[in-house]
Amino acid sequence: MPPKAANILFDLDGTLTDSRPGILNTIRHALRLLDVEPPRDDELLWCVGPPLHETFTRLLPGGETATIERAVSAYVERYDSIGYRENRVYAGVPAMLTTLGANRRLVLVTAKRQQIAESILELFQLRPYFEGVFGIERSGRFADKRQLVHYVVETLGLDRSETVIVGDRIHDIEAGRHNGLFTIGAAWGYGTAQELAGAHHICELPLHVVPLLE
Repeated sequence: MPPKAANILFDLDGTLTDSRPGILNTIRHALRLLDVEPPRDDELLWCVGPPLHETFTRLLPGGETATIERAVSAYVERYDSIGYRENRVYAGVPAMLTTLGANRRLVLVTAKRQQIAESILELFQLRPYFEGVFGIERSGRFADKRQLVHYVVETLGLDRSETVIVGDRIHDIEAGRHNGLFTIGAAWGYGTAQELAGAHHICELPLHVVPLLE
């Protein structure tokens, strides 16, 4: 059974918003700048969620550090100006956040940089729901989501026995379990059944999270 959920950590991509178009368009843009032909869309779906350096390291096997950095920089330049707008909020997310946020602390923990995550939340008028927004730093700090979640829990003084994390990828589930949190797999996102198999509970739709934590 889920704990008394006084605190809820939410992932962003694939959990609150469908960011696939902007991410894939921007990955293709970065690869083409490096004269690399991008894979088909169905071969890029795994790219929604992981940190950028991890993504481009896998997409450019054998690539030198400088090449990876060029790809990341090209991605950031386009995504910060165009890509983040190629996004939409999943149906049911605002209602879920409104209900859960009435008497709980909601926090965003994402593999995106904090600044761009803030921009996305502002774009869709979701920012007021969240007490804090935490993401990967440009230096790469917190690229491991386990470290990011640990930092958030310690910084905000959250009671682990009363804290839940909701996310759609294995990174979210592993980060939650590593830090002793109750984990909810967001099956409406991009994660496979195998990725979410380790979650304490799996919800098919955003509004299914509400009665689980009531």
